[in-house]
Amino acid sequence: MIYDTIDNFAQYHCIHKHFIDVSRFLESTPGPERSDGKYEINDQGAYVIIETYETKDVSDCFIECHRKYIDVQVLIEGIEHVGVCHRSTCAAFPYDEEKDFQRLTGDADLLALGAGSFMIFYPEDAHMPKVRYREASRKVKKAVFKIPVQI
Repeated sequence: MIYDTIDNFAQYHCIHKHFIDVSRFLESTPGPERSDGKYEINDQGAYVIIETYETKDVSDCFIECHRKYIDVQVLIEGIEHVGVCHRSTCAAFPYDEEKDFQRLTGDADLLALGAGSFMIFYPEDAHMPKVRYREASRKVKKAVFKIPVQI
């Protein structure tokens, strides 16, 4: 897992060739002006889902992981907690290959993800997004980039 501010994202371009496409997409249209939806960011299988939602109580959220995609989660507006842990410390439900999704149970540490920050989750990084920050539920806008693990 990587946790940083978007101002430093270019430092991570060397990790995966599609990370440059993430930067290009973020620079093309400011996040607050981009409508919710799914957008292709290149012709090699990378895409982004922009969504606006209300954060939830931790008891209403769940831990997840993916096998085929790396998640680059960029918070555009608002603040939320994101639970993080290593996949190996969790009990797993069956993997859905079509959706590239596996639900997990276990203990996760909560980190605050604020506007202008991002987290990168690799297949071994379990994560629990959409958790409310402190007491109040908040509206957030997030870009979740799905980057193929295989180049």
